[in-house]
Amino acid sequence: MAAERQRRADEVTSQPQDIAPDINIDWDALMLSSEEIHNDLIATMIAPGAGLIDVEDEDDSDQIFDNIFMPVSEGGDTIDTLDDDSLGKPYTPITRSYQENEAILNAYYIFIHPYFPILPPPVTTLQVDDPMSESKYFEPASPLVMALMAILVLIPHPEDEYPDSDESVCLRRQQAHSFSQMAMESIEIETELLESATNPSEALDHRRPSVDREKLHPCVPVELEGVLAHVLLSIYEYAQRGNLAKMRNRASQAYDAAIRLCLHDISDLSLDEYTEARRRAWWMTYIVVLQSSIVSSTPPIISIDFHQFRTPLPTSPADSDAWSFFIEAQQCILRCTQYTVALKKALDSGLGDSTLDQRKAMLESDLDSVLFRYASSPNEPSTLSPTDPEEHTLAKSLRLQALIKLNSARIKLHRYRAFQDVPIFTRRHCDLDQADVSSPRPLGCSCHAMLPSAFSNTSPQGFQSGGFPGLWSQSPRGVSVDASSDHADALTKNVSITDLPAAKTCLKAALAIGRAFESFPYPNPMQLPLPLPSPPMLSPVSSTPAPRTMPSFACCAMQSCYTLLTLCYKSLEMQCINQRSSAADKGIEDLYAGVGRVLRALQNYAVAFEALNGMVQQVEEALEALKHVRQHNN
Repeated sequence: MAAERQRRADEVTSQPQDIAPDINIDWDALMLSSEEIHNDLIATMIAPGAGLIDVEDEDDSDQIFDNIFMPVSEGGDTIDTLDDDSLGKPYTPITRSYQENEAILNAYYIFIHPYFPILPPPVTTLQVDDPMSESKYFEPASPLVMALMAILVLIPHPEDEYPDSDESVCLRRQQAHSFSQMAMESIEIETELLESATNPSEALDHRRPSVDREKLHPCVPVELEGVLAHVLLSIYEYAQRGNLAKMRNRASQAYDAAIRLCLHDISDLSLDEYTEARRRAWWMTYIVVLQSSIVSSTPPIISIDFHQFRTPLPTSPADSDAWSFFIEAQQCILRCTQYTVALKKALDSGLGDSTLDQRKAMLESDLDSVLFRYASSPNEPSTLSPTDPEEHTLAKSLRLQALIKLNSARIKLHRYRAFQDVPIFTRRHCDLDQADVSSPRPLGCSCHAMLPSAFSNTSPQGFQSGGFPGLWSQSPRGVSVDASSDHADALTKNVSITDLPAAKTCLKAALAIGRAFESFPYPNPMQLPLPLPSPPMLSPVSSTPAPRTMPSFACCAMQSCYTLLTLCYKSLEMQCINQRSSAADKGIEDLYAGVGRVLRALQNYAVAFEALNGMVQQVEEALEALKHVRQHNN
């Protein structure tokens, strides 16, 4: 099962450094130090399972919110989470392999390109994915092909009878890691100069030698393959291995290699068959460099302002705005992440959050501007060539990724005002704090049992007895209530949402993230006519759903889940002092449905990527906790 194959890393936190209580915030000083980056952020995600979701018809978030928090409120329905079916039956696991570069390239366009377009559009019509078994092993020569295989081998083989078994998962993990190491070694060999070993004094007089081997793609020069391999492996280290340090390292290596090739400025080059490849190589490098900063809450090694670079954005005949929307959204979410880092520093040093109001207003305006500029979807093309559907699917994917990122950025801006950032997860996820689970306390339908730790020295832990992992494990910053206060008055004052407009904004954004995940395209390994079932299987004989890949923005899923789960739990707490209502029940059901969309998306990603199982488990545990509380209340 997913929980059984998950390796947990020890959570390490450090106390933030003090800063002077100056209302003029020094943004550079508010960024984490190198020691804090390692202890407080990177060390929390260094092994598989270190945690990193979907969508239905559009909900009326105003009605959902008003149903729960304006009238009296009551509990809702839980979501039946997917059960892992692991029978433990002895068998021989099968992993996918391909016998030629063309088959690997075909698999790239099926499983990776719709979400992570490092290559130009396909030049031929795609074929049905037909992986070989490992008995017909093919060892590629290109570092890019090896990096692609590090991703593709994580996808279960369609003939594997028990792809969730420990044996199969372990074998895929080992082979993926082997391919990633081979890719890095290949890059090292290709960038080595003979003179460096035989005559170092002459080495500096030589340019990097050209690589003499067959190209993977006719429109991709061989020298780009090392850059693209690093870009792929950055996401591999994050989504599969849960290693933020290596994710950032691979992104830095990709950036260095791209700069050496002057990919950031190709304005002097004439247009040729390699132009689109150079554009995509640079801008996907830009994306992963910023992404590594977003997920680790560390300063980027590159300018955030994409206008400073003189390489035009990639083209998209299906949607001329898709790439610019995607790039601008990445820029916005990084700036909002920097805001949350600054906010944490300001609060921990005694400054109020109001000191950052001006910065917050500017960021909110930026989000509105980007959303307004790209609000309208492109018209559907009247005719498509045999290779156009892949780029049309890609354009849709880029837009949805942009929407997910922008809505996650909005949650980052309003989360503290809405919920005081009270932690609900027992592990750190991105910039969400982890809960203190040292003092278990059962929760039930009584004001005393539901009492937050602002009025008690104890805090809830596991859900075995109806508790919720750490929702009230620490007092909200700035809230101090005497423990002898009247319980009902205290709950009325402090368990309710601290800022209703901010909470409503977070709710709208969280539901939008879920809808975007649900609309996300699935891979089409069988090349079925569109639209695809949700999700399609890996083959006609397989019962394994085709997983989406490259979930570099999984932190956005956890932002959505945090918002929806917090609102679910607060609505249950309100039952202790208010009469139940059918409107509130309906609103809570909608909240559960929103969590369910996100969870299903995470579960689909986790079919291939182990690190996401940490996030899946956290959301499933939170839902189970809510289920126990509701049962106890009823």
